[in-house]
Amino acid sequence: MRQIYTLCHSFEEANALGHFIMGKGYEGVQNDSYRYCKEAIKWALKENARHHRDYCFVGVNGCQMVVGKNKKEMRRKFSMKYIEKERMFRTLLSLQEAYSRLLKRTEK
Repeated sequence: MRQIYTLCHSFEEANALGHFIMGKGYEGVQNDSYRYCKEAIKWALKENARHHRDYCFVGVNGCQMVVGKNKKEMRRKFSMKYIEKERMFRTLLSLQEAYSRLLKRTEK
């Protein structure tokens, strides 16, 4: 299971990444499809706007999507690793999915 997260600078970027994560088979925030994910992203951006920051963090923890407002929260609460490049984040999630499919084939 992956425990990684990355930086998103806008709601649109975080929303696109969230849809990508959900497309890879991960559950949403609070075990929901995508209902609370948008609200969690908006909340994190709103909290950071109070401190003149224009970003939030989106990641996966095991089998669930996670949204946070700062690195400290993501490291302490979820003990996750920061991936600086979004492209590498997407690649790692894709590799995990391919690896899972390969394991299922070999078990049969």
